[in-house]
Amino acid sequence: MSKFKNIVSIFAGHDANITFYNPSQNEYHIIELERLIRKRYFRLHVDNTGIEIENILLKAREIAEKYWNIENDYEAVLLGSDGWIKPKEIIQRVFNTKKIKTVAKHHESHAASAFYQSNFEEALIISYDGGGDDGFFNIYKANKSKNRIKRIETIASDFGGGYLLCASLIREVAEKSRHQLALSGKMMGICAYGNPQKELIKYFKEFFFDRNYKKLSLSTGLNLKNIENPWQDPLNNWTFEGQTGFNIAATAQAAFEECVLDILNKFDSKERLIMTGGCALNVLVNERIKSEFEREIFVPPNPHDGGLSLGHLLIYNKPKENLNITYNGIPILDNENFTDYIRKYNAKKIDKSTIARLLKDGKIIGMLYEGSEVGPRALGNRSIICDPNYPEMKDILNSKVKFREWFRPFAPFCKKEDASKYFKSKNFENLEYMGYAPTVKDDYINRLPSITHFDNTARLQTVSEDSHSIFYELLTEFGKICDTNVLLNTSFNIRGMPILSTIKEALYVLQNTDIDHVIIEDYIFNKK
Repeated sequence: MSKFKNIVSIFAGHDANITFYNPSQNEYHIIELERLIRKRYFRLHVDNTGIEIENILLKAREIAEKYWNIENDYEAVLLGSDGWIKPKEIIQRVFNTKKIKTVAKHHESHAASAFYQSNFEEALIISYDGGGDDGFFNIYKANKSKNRIKRIETIASDFGGGYLLCASLIREVAEKSRHQLALSGKMMGICAYGNPQKELIKYFKEFFFDRNYKKLSLSTGLNLKNIENPWQDPLNNWTFEGQTGFNIAATAQAAFEECVLDILNKFDSKERLIMTGGCALNVLVNERIKSEFEREIFVPPNPHDGGLSLGHLLIYNKPKENLNITYNGIPILDNENFTDYIRKYNAKKIDKSTIARLLKDGKIIGMLYEGSEVGPRALGNRSIICDPNYPEMKDILNSKVKFREWFRPFAPFCKKEDASKYFKSKNFENLEYMGYAPTVKDDYINRLPSITHFDNTARLQTVSEDSHSIFYELLTEFGKICDTNVLLNTSFNIRGMPILSTIKEALYVLQNTDIDHVIIEDYIFNKK
């Protein structure tokens, strides 16, 4: 046994997650519990009995032992400051440790998670979301040589909660949603169909700072519902629909962007910048920041609360080198049955050139490979892919595979060296995680209809041989038979469910949707 003991860090709030650190291998592994429990935005510290919490933690510990060789011998268990598990005896029954500690708060953990995944030696860090135990919008200066992340400002605001409430006003966004945390991402998609109401932007900007819902209604003249308590049931706040609702979305997005840029304008415009917290998932504002400033920017794959346990651990045990944890997520949990599934489905080995030809023929393919990507966006190991040259592909995916709303866009991926051929952006750095929204070039808007959103943007993922060799090799083969070497990538799940984690789930999607094939570790599975 190594003289250095393992460390485990737990964040129990929404998007609950656990990070395991194995010092002998210097490896970090992250379990996003929604993928284990099969419940979106899962919270561990509420909604569960003590016995249920203990069983979930035990499952996570067993995964760490089975798949990552992390023994149940821990120097410390770190508990997130705003997701405490009570009583602590639950922790002691699951993990062999003498230390249960909390050493960092919410936004500090966000900042550390993002900073140590970047290659920046120094940076300005913006962490903003719907709030933690240390505020809603914090700004940090970080320096790796000094092992320091120092908070320099806290801004009274609620960009995350304010944006969510704006989304709740729109019928198309709210009516069929199953969870209030799904609203913000949907509004980011639907705002492309609207026109910002310039006379209202200033009032929405004020709302992001004071979150005074009644004042917003009075100042704008908008007849909002649930004035006294819009948080009681945000899914029932919707008042506007059609073009009026789309315009509200566009107005809220424009106000959001202006607020962020107003704050950034106070700082050195050439200072390296890191964006994190749940609001850093807003690809539209990230792209605008990139376009309007002469600065390097980094957005990690997991800026949301799913990155908090990692950040907490990195504050407790500061790393000596930059981390790449993009594909250090949950394993394929039933991989021991892989051989049986191959036999049952008569699955065959397949090469990338054959996959490319299937895609060119219009087939929709699920991809399942070991080591899930972390964060909310599928980046190749839990993806559904297809050829975006087909105009009807977006509607087929939304209605017959994903079973989700018509306005939801789909993301493209291409080789990093090819990105400037198809897309317009100030640069193509840090696009491995779908954190920005470049514009599709005019020559390709009609040629790539299924990844070109209504405003001609696309949440692009670039790949290299280093970042994702499977996708890179596939694109090499696809480029030999198609002159637009871009493919569509969406998460391997169906509406209301987390990204999948088992072969069984992948084959369920194959049998119950219009997906054509599933490829698991280079074996192709066909419908029975």
